[in-house]
Amino acid sequence: MRLLDHADTLIYYDGPQLILAQDQLGTQYVCLLVEESDEADSWLCLPSSDARVSMLLAGELDLRQAFEDPETGELYSVRSESGELFSMRTIPISADEVPESWLPERGLLLRPDEPPQNEVVKEALARQRAVILCRLSPPESRTQPKITVQHLAQAVKLVQRLVMHAYRKALRDLGVVTRTQLSAVDYYELEVFGFAPGSFAVWMQSAYPADLLGYAQVAKALDIIDAVSERVDDPDAAVLKIAEFGGHFATVCKDLFQFISETDTAIEYEWSMPETGTSTHRRISARQAGPVYAAMVQRDELATVLVTLVGRLTKVDEKYRTWRLVSEEDQKEKSGSSEIELAGLTIATQRYEFVCEERLEEERGTGRETTKLYLRRYRLL
Repeated sequence: MRLLDHADTLIYYDGPQLILAQDQLGTQYVCLLVEESDEADSWLCLPSSDARVSMLLAGELDLRQAFEDPETGELYSVRSESGELFSMRTIPISADEVPESWLPERGLLLRPDEPPQNEVVKEALARQRAVILCRLSPPESRTQPKITVQHLAQAVKLVQRLVMHAYRKALRDLGVVTRTQLSAVDYYELEVFGFAPGSFAVWMQSAYPADLLGYAQVAKALDIIDAVSERVDDPDAAVLKIAEFGGHFATVCKDLFQFISETDTAIEYEWSMPETGTSTHRRISARQAGPVYAAMVQRDELATVLVTLVGRLTKVDEKYRTWRLVSEEDQKEKSGSSEIELAGLTIATQRYEFVCEERLEEERGTGRETTKLYLRRYRLL
């Protein structure tokens, strides 16, 4: 059985009208929306070579002619749940079975000089920012566009956390000066500016505008997220990619896959920035997220972040295993808990090297993300 996944939107008018899709073998399909209903949409799909797709995109081939004269002689019909353009099952259909009402008008050409039809691309160009359309598909949205407050809050927060930590990882190999210049919160912070029909869709934009060339810094984070999401069909490959970045990014990836799997909430996103004039489209379903999450549970070391502090203690509480130390690196006081005994540590007069694990935690009530230090070992200097 051939299963089609959305690859690109060619014509958009109150929703995708003409799309490119791809099956599990990599074959491309030009798919035309032919019928719509509240429950499901019907598409007429045409297997197409790269050359035939290029001719269509260049306006050199009439869209109706393409469907009337298929290269392989094959046509397929597809039904998809409204707003769901992934894992669509194909049903062979002969040309004689295709109703006249399904075929486009003669003379319909895709013209390369026309303004972009993709809504995400159009919004990115109009706003001069990176734009993300995030579609959430929890169980409650499958009959009508609604979502519980809890699911919406969790999902939006997870997306922001993932972008933040991916962005920080993207800066890690830059020089100190450049890294400092690009580490401002505005570069990775997202703003919600609207909602759209279809499952439950949230429009977001980068808080910071794109530069004069149309490049938005948050793209650094989105490229990393894309590299993970495109591997979700292979849990080992996905975990291997996450391991390249590790640390707090891995922690949030794990939280995201757990959320998708346990709440059965597929997350689909599409993003663009003014520089490209194109969009990137990905989807992670509960079926895909579950095995990746299970694999990550077995790899706790992926999320481990070790921090080394050198300095003098200002406070030690042996009973509650807490401590404070002034770091010689920045002269700031650091505090944390301990997983080992603190008996015998000296305040003020002795220099120590503390090796701590930094963990991401959420504050009760506010839900704000914080980092806490847990002492794993120390030595006298």
